[in-house]
Amino acid sequence: MNEQLTELFNRYFDGTATDADRQKLMELVMESDDVLLESVMRQRWEALQGTTVQTPSGAHVLAAILNKPVQMKPVRQRWYWAAAAAVLLLLGIGGYFQLKHQQEITGVAKIEKVTPGYERATLTLNDGSVVQLDSAGNRTIQQGGSSIRQQGGQLVYAASSGKNAVTYNTLRTPRGGQFKVILPDGTTVWLNAASSIRYPTAFLGQERRVEMSGEVYFEVAKSEEKPFKVSVNGRAEVKVLGTHFNVNAYPEENIIKTTLLEGAVSMSTPANSPVLLKPGQQAAAGKAEIKVVNDANIDQVMAWRYGLFNFDRSNLQSVMNELSRWYDVDVRYEGQIPSRIFRGKIKRDLSLIQVLEVLQDVNIKFKMEGKTIVVYN
Repeated sequence: MNEQLTELFNRYFDGTATDADRQKLMELVMESDDVLLESVMRQRWEALQGTTVQTPSGAHVLAAILNKPVQMKPVRQRWYWAAAAAVLLLLGIGGYFQLKHQQEITGVAKIEKVTPGYERATLTLNDGSVVQLDSAGNRTIQQGGSSIRQQGGQLVYAASSGKNAVTYNTLRTPRGGQFKVILPDGTTVWLNAASSIRYPTAFLGQERRVEMSGEVYFEVAKSEEKPFKVSVNGRAEVKVLGTHFNVNAYPEENIIKTTLLEGAVSMSTPANSPVLLKPGQQAAAGKAEIKVVNDANIDQVMAWRYGLFNFDRSNLQSVMNELSRWYDVDVRYEGQIPSRIFRGKIKRDLSLIQVLEVLQDVNIKFKMEGKTIVVYN
């Protein structure tokens, strides 16, 4: 496969690849590991030593990932540009390796105003009052006998003595927001954009139960006497004693995914019996069944927690769904949705236009209409 991959890559780089060559190259890229890709890229790059080429469009995105300064004039390229592009950035067929001229993005001025998400949320108290939260907050919120401390981008609930009546709070993040909350039992919860969690201000009784939607990562405080249960969109339930796991349940994805990092959990739906997960496994609950993935891509699942997009083997719609939630924009498609499969990581603190420049380098075209990204052929 190495020889065929090298030959097809060279044809593509030289601009002599046919449509069939490009399709086959895409298939081989998706089947290859990073070591093989780096080897092929290195061979091609070393053959170009001594030549001068134009810096690829979107180079400042790569520079941001590598923490290297941006050079916007013709320079002698180093090997790391190609290697990093192959391993770290989106790898549709096109873009950095062809080094073609950047196409114009219609509505650039509007896109430049779209900034990445940040720590913000709303806290709805039991009486219906709403508290706006952001990363600058530093205060104590009193709710009956409960004390809630906001410290920047997180809420911390004081443990309750159990003498007060239990009340319920709801923490919601908008599109373009994320937040952290430490529940009264010490369980730590992180909310991704467009997510929510409803929970009691004290865990009394025989169990600890919360309700969630969107995407939430839990590090559950262990208690064998009180199992921790998560109701997911009213469609599934996750039961644990003490463990670390992530639940992705965005409505537009149609599938509820529970990924276990540590400990043990069981996941069930009204139509399916509980499925027990071990660390590294993922349960994907559709309408008819729960499928278990034994070797889940933990790096991809947890990328959002560490400030990254990880689009490994993601299609265009999945990519745009993530961008929509994080940058608080809508997405519309004109004509047939382009068929692209992506690989790689991008920092979530980049501006929207920087991310779109990367996508555009794999022949995806965009224009901005108000707060809507229009994808067109």
